[in-house]
Amino acid sequence: MKSSAAETGDIIILNPFNQHDVSLLEGRPGTAMIISSKLIYIVQYLFSVANISVKFTIILLLLLSGLFFSSSALNAQEEVVEEIRVIREGPPPLVAPQYLDLGTFVVNMPGDKYFLKSSIQLAFENVAAKDWLLARLPIAKDLVITHLNSITIEQFDNIKNRTVIKNDLQVRLNSLFPNKSPWEDAVPIRRILFLEFYRQ
Repeated sequence: MKSSAAETGDIIILNPFNQHDVSLLEGRPGTAMIISSKLIYIVQYLFSVANISVKFTIILLLLLSGLFFSSSALNAQEEVVEEIRVIREGPPPLVAPQYLDLGTFVVNMPGDKYFLKSSIQLAFENVAAKDWLLARLPIAKDLVITHLNSITIEQFDNIKNRTVIKNDLQVRLNSLFPNKSPWEDAVPIRRILFLEFYRQ
């Protein structure tokens, strides 16, 4: 007694060349896997009934198709990989920086329990502005000492405050410059650089 294909579930194996069966499976879950199994079965069937030259042709076709799909996959991966971009944070880099060393400062922190030690350099882009402040260096150092004296232990210990301390110091030092200057630079001091900054 013959069992129906629906009862056995072997419709793919019993009818390897029946295209109607494949169309019935389209859109169902696992369809791609079932069709792939059917194609493998067809290749096995052809390989078992073919002579040597046909077998060689089948092997060659399989190798070529494998190479084609692998090269296509590599090309797809190369297209997906994007160029690595370095995202720079902060202000733009200085083109030709000029540095002025203010020296090392050791000041009492509020409460007289700790000392704050800091070595500071200023970065300019204008030589004339640097020379102008160099002629008034004692005033600049006094301003720095006053600012460092106001930093509390809590402010110092919070790493996020370092940027705030630098910005405040930069604003104060830039306030020493005249409103109208021959170099026409509203912000002569472009960077505050801490070479040392610790408490002891």
